[in-house]
Amino acid sequence: MIFAHDIPEGAKLYFGKKAKIKREIESIASEVFENEEYEEIVSPYFSYHQLEALDEKELIRFTDSENRTLALRGDSSIDIIRIVLKRLKSEAKKWFYIQPVFRAPSTEINQIGAEWLEGELKDVLNTNINILKRLNRNYPLILSHIQIPKKVCELTGLDMEDIKKMRIYKFKEPWLKELLKINKPEDINFDKFPNEIAKYLNELKKISEEINYDIILAPLYVANLRYYNGIFYRFINNNDVIAKGGEYIVEGIKSSGFSIYTDNLLKDLDD
Repeated sequence: MIFAHDIPEGAKLYFGKKAKIKREIESIASEVFENEEYEEIVSPYFSYHQLEALDEKELIRFTDSENRTLALRGDSSIDIIRIVLKRLKSEAKKWFYIQPVFRAPSTEINQIGAEWLEGELKDVLNTNINILKRLNRNYPLILSHIQIPKKVCELTGLDMEDIKKMRIYKFKEPWLKELLKINKPEDINFDKFPNEIAKYLNELKKISEEINYDIILAPLYVANLRYYNGIFYRFINNNDVIAKGGEYIVEGIKSSGFSIYTDNLLKDLDD
């Protein structure tokens, strides 16, 4: 029996203290974005193109009046870039949003995010750091590069699932085992790796030197977002992802963006 006051599993309810903290988080983030000259956008809840970002099994899908398949917004980045470029035709490059996304079967995920057309990841990452600093939070920052596991698969014949699930018993090459040992930028010895891998390790080391933050490297980590094509990162608190971002290409434009997971941040601040 479902009562009138029941809340579906995965849905969010905020009241009292938590509602106040959530509002303060969003207010502080808005101030940082406005100080750094981001424009605000609120995109539609429905989208035709979410499969470019996520696996079909993650999406809540249905059809419109013309029987075309659409989904509840599962990710904001690609839709926002396309709306700005194709519909708004705005000259503004920096955009932020405060809105939920939805994942199957019935999960609501509140996010604070930003997209910077033609922006460098280090600049977007610094904005992310500035928001966390305003909230007096300092979380472990993990940097990865999606081209490294892709190149490993090309060079070794491994499947991406082998990398994703860390099937180490399949890792035969000495240089691949060396990749597992990399945890900090100073752990990188370029001579131990094929040139195709060293190239991307160098990109990780370079951005690590440009960001004033204690950084952990995870060269073989595989992101679940399909559109990341370069360096990406995560802020972690215990087992919760507080924020993540990365580089991507939409409509031929290299851009960078990030999302803060409001509910994970709220849980930490409330504790």
